[in-house]
Amino acid sequence: MSIAPIEAIALNKVGLPETGSASAAPGASFMDAVGREVHDISDSLNVADASARALAAGENVPVHDVMIAMEQAHLKLQLAVEVRNRVLDAYQNLTNMQL
Repeated sequence: MSIAPIEAIALNKVGLPETGSASAAPGASFMDAVGREVHDISDSLNVADASARALAAGENVPVHDVMIAMEQAHLKLQLAVEVRNRVLDAYQNLTNMQL
């Protein structure tokens, strides 16, 4: 009986960006991540709104699906607001710091 050896995991197989890339700007990955999250929040709000409108129009939409979509949108928006508050607080602490 033969046992196959464990293969090493390459970074590109996991989905992590490769380091040493000269084409990426220093702040581009952070801005891309923020943009993706804002787009995700917007999509989540649009799905919740569409499902609530469909329910109100009398379409055959399960109530629990509407409530789940609304709660997901609410939690994502709440998280975004809290992250914004923390970033602003950190910025204010840095600007008030004496040199």
